[in-house]
Amino acid sequence: MKKYFVLAITLLFCNISQAAVYLIDFKCDQEAYKVFATMTLDELDGQFLEGSSKLARYHDLTTGSGIVLVEADDPALVIEFANGWSEVCESLIVPVVDDKKAMEILTR
Repeated sequence: MKKYFVLAITLLFCNISQAAVYLIDFKCDQEAYKVFATMTLDELDGQFLEGSSKLARYHDLTTGSGIVLVEADDPALVIEFANGWSEVCESLIVPVVDDKKAMEILTR
C-alpha cells in the first residue's frame, strides 16, 4: 500500500519538465557499511545515474540509518540507485518539495 501512496505522491508533485527532489530514508546492515567504507567519495557520487544527482547524504551510524536527498529528472533513476543497495539496505523513497513549491500546492 505504501508503494502506491508514494507513486501517487510522485505523480502529484512531479513536474515532467523539471527535476524533482526525492528523500531516500534508509536502514542498512553492517555489511553495507563495510562496502561503503571501501569506496571513495567520487565512487559513491558516481553511483547516481545521468539525470540525477546527490544533494546530500546523512548517516546515523549508531542505528545504521540515514537519508539521501536526490534530484532527478525521472523517479526511475532514484529507484534504480536505491535498488543497487537493496541487498544490504531497506529504503523508502519519498518525493519532497521546498517551501515555495509547498505554498504553491497548498494554496491551489
